[in-house]
Amino acid sequence: MIELGILLGPLAAFLINGIFGRLYIKKKAHYIAIAGVLVSLALAIFTFFRVANGYRLDATVYEWVIAGKITIPFGILIDPLSSIMLIVVTFVSTMVHIYSIGYMDHDPGYWRFFTYLSMFTLSMLILVLGNNFLMLFVGWELVGLSSYALIGFWFHKKSAADASKKAFVVNRIGDFGFYIGILLVIMTFKSLTYHDAFDYEIIEHIKNSTFNIFGLDLSLLDLMTFGLFCGAIGKSAQFPLHVWLPDAMEGPTPVSALIHAATMVTAGVYMVARCNPLFSEAHTTSNIVVFVGAATAFLGATIGLTQFDFKRVLAYSTVSQLGYMIMATGAGAYIAGIFHLFTHAFFKALLFLCSGSVMHAMQDELDIRKMGGLLKKMKITGYTFLIGCVAIAGIPPFAGFFSKDEILAMTYASGHKFAWFVGTVVAFMTAFYMFRLWWYVFVGKPRDQHLYDHAHESPWQMTLPLILLAIMSVLAGFFGFPPEHGFIHKFLEPVLVPEHMHIHHLSSSTSTILMIISVILAAAGIYVSYLYYVKMPELPAKTVKAFRPIHKFFYHKWYFDELYDVLFVQPIIMISKFLWKGFDANFIDFIVNAFGWVAQFLGRFFRIIQTGRIQTYIFTFVLGVVILLTIFYMV
Repeated sequence: MIELGILLGPLAAFLINGIFGRLYIKKKAHYIAIAGVLVSLALAIFTFFRVANGYRLDATVYEWVIAGKITIPFGILIDPLSSIMLIVVTFVSTMVHIYSIGYMDHDPGYWRFFTYLSMFTLSMLILVLGNNFLMLFVGWELVGLSSYALIGFWFHKKSAADASKKAFVVNRIGDFGFYIGILLVIMTFKSLTYHDAFDYEIIEHIKNSTFNIFGLDLSLLDLMTFGLFCGAIGKSAQFPLHVWLPDAMEGPTPVSALIHAATMVTAGVYMVARCNPLFSEAHTTSNIVVFVGAATAFLGATIGLTQFDFKRVLAYSTVSQLGYMIMATGAGAYIAGIFHLFTHAFFKALLFLCSGSVMHAMQDELDIRKMGGLLKKMKITGYTFLIGCVAIAGIPPFAGFFSKDEILAMTYASGHKFAWFVGTVVAFMTAFYMFRLWWYVFVGKPRDQHLYDHAHESPWQMTLPLILLAIMSVLAGFFGFPPEHGFIHKFLEPVLVPEHMHIHHLSSSTSTILMIISVILAAAGIYVSYLYYVKMPELPAKTVKAFRPIHKFFYHKWYFDELYDVLFVQPIIMISKFLWKGFDANFIDFIVNAFGWVAQFLGRFFRIIQTGRIQTYIFTFVLGVVILLTIFYMV
């Protein structure tokens, strides 16, 4: 089976580098890791063209779990959705692998880094290729584990160690709901395979069986899909579990590109899209999904406006863009959501790798207030970053325009006018804060002459992926042209448009008006940022002074970290200390020590009569016999 080769490439690289890397392979680990991911990429492209020509596969490799009448296979599913995800994951992963040769060149953990990259890629491919919820769950948790290793790669730094733990713990909160959702799936459908779980007749039956919970009438289908969506809230960094993603910037920059572009954070979007037969009939959950997506998009954009850490601005941009994708899936626009996932993967990976190139040139400096004028010294990085900025801003004909515009149009058509309004406002803010980065970093005069003097363009291993990703950031949007009738729509329609789903359409005039509004606002965002940071650089200080409370609120990330610290972290620490010092030390330890004290007391007592003299033992023996005989006759 050719499709198994997609998994075997990264698996072999992971095992070889993991076993032999430290002692034998060392600085040559990238050869094995890149060879493994290139095998996956080649097979993924081959599979994509086969699927485009009508090929489908839903095969069982072997029976994995047999429990009574329930059988769960290790199975492979190849369809339009999985094939396009394979392209995204393997292509971006390949670019990150090549880029890492230059970026991680002097790191002592070189072989370990490439081992983790292979493990991460393998985990994501398992998640995408599985034909059942158990394989999805295994890939889901392996992605969490490997991201923990990559985020905390520089574990000697406390900030990196804390960030990896935070990502792991916050994801477990969302995964608890995910577990509940999967349990409801197996209880309802008596199976975990997608084919059985998407049975329309059973779905129709369970959506009419309601439960009253806290005064709300919820169907079993709503409970099931909400549980699954909780997993997406954690994995795809949605409000209110978005707090782990910006802290994940503590990992090496190639890790940031891999996690934030095409893999881990998009797993939740992929899962919701894959489960579209369930979500499209769970109307209460779908409304929650739209609200969460819109709130996340707005939240991420407002915080991104005020940050000065290069990578954190991009991180909050990712949070915002993921909000767009989730909002689209909630509105029933599953194709639009996956289309944006597809385009976003290229320009967001490009933006993150450009930030790493700047760090490489600026001695790992991340404060954009110390940068400026770098375009003169880093033309490839500067212009490819500009392409990424234009793409994410949604300016035609770049990739982000097509997918973002379709999400806004479909959200409007589905009747979620407020979500459309929020998304349109976010489009303005996205253009503003992305070009704020561009003006700060690449335009104007150097703000730190010493750093500027040492700046230089990155080696070819780092600039080649930038060029390839920039090309895709320009061209990827044309897969969705013309809107709603492009190649990607026809390609994904058999999987992402449920047979009984009502499709919302807009008139051409309404669609054109919405598109014009979106483009005008994006262009306005670019122009306003130009006024603020180039033409009239005194404006930012005046604006901050005029809106200080709002600026402070956004700058401190809506105080989510402080709020969670007060509501959850500190109470848990207090309870833990009480259980440790009050209960464990004073009660549990007392009981355990009491047994020792009793044994010690008895030992001291019996030690008195253990004199070692035979006369004493004979006397004690005779005395004991006399006492026993006396007791016997008295009784």
